[in-house]
Amino acid sequence: MGENHELVAKMMAIIHREERAYKEAKLQETGLRVSQLRYLWTLYKEDGLAQETLSKRFLTDKANVTRHIKQLERLGMIRRECDAHDKRVQRVYLTQKGHSMRDLIEEVTNTFSDSLTEGFSEKEKKEMLRLLVQMADNARHFAERSSEE
Repeated sequence: MGENHELVAKMMAIIHREERAYKEAKLQETGLRVSQLRYLWTLYKEDGLAQETLSKRFLTDKANVTRHIKQLERLGMIRRECDAHDKRVQRVYLTQKGHSMRDLIEEVTNTFSDSLTEGFSEKEKKEMLRLLVQMADNARHFAERSSEE
């Protein structure tokens, strides 16, 4: 897969770069950074998660999560509270301002995603998603096996 790997890596990098540029331009007035969107989106689905849960879910270190959470807190998008049962646990909640960003974030994300699959049939879209999920799963399993060696 040598030549194919290079092409796949290049195409993934182009998509990622174009997505980032598009979203940064659309979000510029909000003060949000593209890297912060997944925190808000996750909290839209499940508000009140522990910071440690976010770290595990995003497969990133706690310091990185803390940095993003502090930035979102400064922007007034989220607030942190100690867990009622365990004061060591910090829970993260959306503020009204954070909630108010949902429609914009959803629009920006969906517009870009829809542009990627323009001209695709529904069957092709489903197949593409299935293959991407399989690739991500393969990458995770490979990383797990490699770390055990």
